[in-house]
Amino acid sequence: MLNVPSHSATRPVLHRTMSSRVSRALALVVGTSVIFASAASWASAGLPAEFEGVDVQNKLGEKIDLDVAAIDHEGHEVKLSSYFDGARPVILTLNYYQCESLCSTQLNELLKAVRQLEWVPGGDEFRMVTISFDPRDSTETAAGKRMSYAREYYRGKAKDAGTELAPAEVDAKAATLGWEFMTAAPESIRTITQRLGYQYKFDEKSGQYAHSPVVYVMSPDGVVSRYLFGITYNPRDLKFALIDASDGKIGDFGEKILLSCFAFDPDGGGYGASAFGIMRLGGLLVVLLFGTYLIVHFRRERRARRARAASHTPSAA
Repeated sequence: MLNVPSHSATRPVLHRTMSSRVSRALALVVGTSVIFASAASWASAGLPAEFEGVDVQNKLGEKIDLDVAAIDHEGHEVKLSSYFDGARPVILTLNYYQCESLCSTQLNELLKAVRQLEWVPGGDEFRMVTISFDPRDSTETAAGKRMSYAREYYRGKAKDAGTELAPAEVDAKAATLGWEFMTAAPESIRTITQRLGYQYKFDEKSGQYAHSPVVYVMSPDGVVSRYLFGITYNPRDLKFALIDASDGKIGDFGEKILLSCFAFDPDGGGYGASAFGIMRLGGLLVVLLFGTYLIVHFRRERRARRARAASHTPSAA
């Protein structure tokens, strides 16, 4: 199979145009494709022919075509602009619904990360959209996927809170979750994937796609703001990416201050500590502490002067 579970790992192979994270993710797929193949043999042999051309190009700052039409889980043709309202960033993934290995693993891990956010998909902060790049996928399959992940989201949230929801309550909440699963015609799929720089390949022998797992975090007006590579996602990175994509319009003051200590790595597709940001925050803290000391000191001096003045004031006869 071309898409495989993530419980095995291999040494990353090299690809001329791929970023490091994409290479590692693709090496994972390649390395586990044949059960008895060693990581060393794959690394020395390079990518098999069916994986040549599979890549994620850097499209940061570029805008996708929001006039492209896709099909929602109810079978309605809608433009992508319906999910980009100019106010909320959008988490976007490209998958195909007949993939029960890599795609399922990626979406499961994304679900875990999103569940740890205090923000709810479809709320005031962000929305989520998953688009299938396989024209064979049906609306019924998309609807089933959507309901399955929405149910699991609310079951997990309840479990994390130490409670349990009745099945009817789970279904009612799931119906309102702002995570859309869509299908699209071949020409729409080409337009979307080309704008995102997402390159995949269909293998005739297996009937499956070779592709890389990546999460795009889009600005409210459809610009590629951030992307996260791999099949596991740090909730902190996801939150930072959403704050960045919203241009700081979501997130509280403390989160924005913390974000200033981290920098986005476009090659790695994640966030790392920034020495300059930490120094800047440290300098700010020093200024705040010194300012607080001066304020307290001056207030004490003022009270002391008032007390001395009062003690030297002659009492009325």
